[in-house]
Amino acid sequence: MVHIDTSNNRLEFQVYPVFDVSFIGESTTTIEYIDKATEPNTTPIFDKDKCLMQMEGSYCWRGVWEGRICFTDDEYWGEELAYLSELYNEYIVKWCKEFIKKRDPSINYD
Repeated sequence: MVHIDTSNNRLEFQVYPVFDVSFIGESTTTIEYIDKATEPNTTPIFDKDKCLMQMEGSYCWRGVWEGRICFTDDEYWGEELAYLSELYNEYIVKWCKEFIKKRDPSINYD
């Protein structure tokens, strides 16, 4: 799950791993975050201080596109890093560029 704060010129984002949870005999599903104190246990309630965050960063236009990433853990599996790279490049960057261009269309971004 990617949370993006769009209230400033610089968009700030946080990435939280989530699970789709469905209950046997019920037709509903929920999204649950990983509780960082008791992982791999999950919680359906988002709490910034209690949910596991994999990375955070920012993206903005300052005459050039500028993206920054901070990894929040000391160690990652190779598969996680590949997934996070794809998420950042294929989804976060594209979404941020589109949002910034729509927010201020008078700027020449090329």
